[in-house]
Amino acid sequence: MDEKVRLLSALKGDRVDRPPVICPGGMMSACVTEISDQVGGGHHSGTQAMVSAAQKISELTGFENYGVPFCLTSEVEALGASVNIGDNFIEPRVTRYNDDPLETIMENYSQADVTSGRMGVILEAIRQLRNDKVPVIGNVSGHISTASSVIDPLEMFKMLRRDPERAAHFLTFINDYLVKYALEMVKAGADVISISDPTATGEILGPRNFQKFAVPYYHKIINALHTEGIPVILHICGNATNLIGSLNEVNANAVSFDSIVNMKNAREGLKTGLMGNVSTQLLHTGERAKIVSITRNALQSEVDIVAPACGLSMATSISNLKAMTDYVKEGSYN
Repeated sequence: MDEKVRLLSALKGDRVDRPPVICPGGMMSACVTEISDQVGGGHHSGTQAMVSAAQKISELTGFENYGVPFCLTSEVEALGASVNIGDNFIEPRVTRYNDDPLETIMENYSQADVTSGRMGVILEAIRQLRNDKVPVIGNVSGHISTASSVIDPLEMFKMLRRDPERAAHFLTFINDYLVKYALEMVKAGADVISISDPTATGEILGPRNFQKFAVPYYHKIINALHTEGIPVILHICGNATNLIGSLNEVNANAVSFDSIVNMKNAREGLKTGLMGNVSTQLLHTGERAKIVSITRNALQSEVDIVAPACGLSMATSISNLKAMTDYVKEGSYN
């Protein structure tokens, strides 16, 4: 099987020769310092640098996909948050929230153009990366993480408790915006969409709020993508063990979990595909034998797709990532 057929088949639940091994991009980016140094910078804001970085990640680390962008800040920047674009050592990050009232934000950005600015750069990178052999993954921030990066997260979570109707209105606005962006990625040529929602953890939201403020929104964006024939990966950070029942309702093709989640237990409770969850801390600091061991554990937990558990440290070495990908590709996991 080639890389695209393998990943798309795994996401459909079809039989494959072995599990794919990927790093989708977005918050789960493998554009570590060793690679960004080779690109020469500009991979967060320039089309050619972004394309080059995505290709080098696949070529040098062995991950079986191209995935852009390499952060979760382009969506929030377009909604009035200030972003430090980062460099070869530091990832992009929000430096100032949009302080306008919610109603003003929604009015000012009701016709936000998801094809301009850095979002336009990302769409052009997808157009240039599309090909017949290697799957292209477009990465979108989940609505909870986007909302809590546009405005102060403490205010967002207070609003969930004190004014849930207003919170729901804002989250609907954010989610509709993300649906438009994801569909533009599909038009550009993305084979898969990965949604990362690192703020929507079981510890932060809890099962009740996750069911109320996360599940319906995921369901909407995933259904919109499925209508276009595009499979979806959903990544949830933290200990999501108490969310598995709800995650079965969102209709994702695969769910990705952080390393704290026991994947054997997740496999027993999850009806969707399962992706993950090789410890990013060990990928950063561990020896080859330990990396092989945790990769083997993921495979023995019957994951459908092998991937890092969360965002990689920029200091992670290419050789450590190769230890993981080479082992999966060997196809013998005893």
